Amino acid sequence: MIKNIPFIILLVITISCGFKPIHKLSDDNKSDGIYKVKILNNVAREISEEISNNIINSNEDTKYTAMLTVNQNLTPLIVNTNGTVAKYRIEISISYELIDNKTSERLTMGNARGFAQYDIGTSEINNEDTKKSMIKIATKNAFQLMTTKIQNDISNKNDN
Repeated sequence: MIKNIPFIILLVITISCGFKPIHKLSDDNKSDGIYKVKILNNVAREISEEISNNIINSNEDTKYTAMLTVNQNLTPLIVNTNGTVAKYRIEISISYELIDNKTSERLTMGNARGFAQYDIGTSEINNEDTKKSMIKIATKNAFQLMTTKIQNDISNKNDN
């Protein structure tokens, strides 16, 4: 109990001075609902579902719209001597443009990439399921990076 006294004192001082964290940590790493997303090209169902799952849908009008162009690239990493592929790398590339909905002005643009890799097994069904899972993982990684970049750019614009 004596060891916890400095911690308790620090906690009481922190609470009594009105400390509030600047950034709110999210448990699920979703976008914070200040922009809506529009995918401009045709993408796989796994990609569109993963992007939809990582967006918070707000009922109010959003200030911004993120226009996305998503590309998928499948690269063989290990090729056997007989020409079959033993391992693939999936790259999801998201090119984005953030538009202010009121002024139609472009706020920022950029690219974000996510990667995943998987080994080929003996079953085609397992291979396809694994590929779909890895596409979702690569998409989530790219989308989270894009979200971080967008939030940084919005924060920088609001500071100026």
